[in-house]
Amino acid sequence: MKSNTLIIDLRRLLPWHKRYASNTSTAMMWAVWLFLWRPLLIVIGVVSLQKQHVIHQLFSAFGLGIEHGVSALLACVVALLLWTNFVPAKTVKPSSAKNIFDYEQHFDLPVQDIEQGRQQKVSVVHHDDHGKIIRIE
Repeated sequence: MKSNTLIIDLRRLLPWHKRYASNTSTAMMWAVWLFLWRPLLIVIGVVSLQKQHVIHQLFSAFGLGIEHGVSALLACVVALLLWTNFVPAKTVKPSSAKNIFDYEQHFDLPVQDIEQGRQQKVSVVHHDDHGKIIRIE
């Protein structure tokens, strides 16, 4: 067994009675699932014995449904391929890195205050009433 697998399979380490209970319960669930289909299979069998054309129409309708489903699936695939190839994607343009002089012009602060604020572990930023930075301590 691989050491880096994502599937944890420790079934062989379980005691025999837990493995037996698990296998038995799984088999019983499959049996119940098949038993639930029994009435439908009986009805289909009786109808097929009495009226064969009904079963033929049922299977042709089923085939037609599958045909339409496959056609819709192919149409979606073609539409998605056309969309990815011909509709331009809106890419985010990376902004250029800002330097200290850009911050000086934007905040209208001296370069020394900005540098001092960057070098300190704790900075206090003072704002005016409109939210503009007026001083950095």
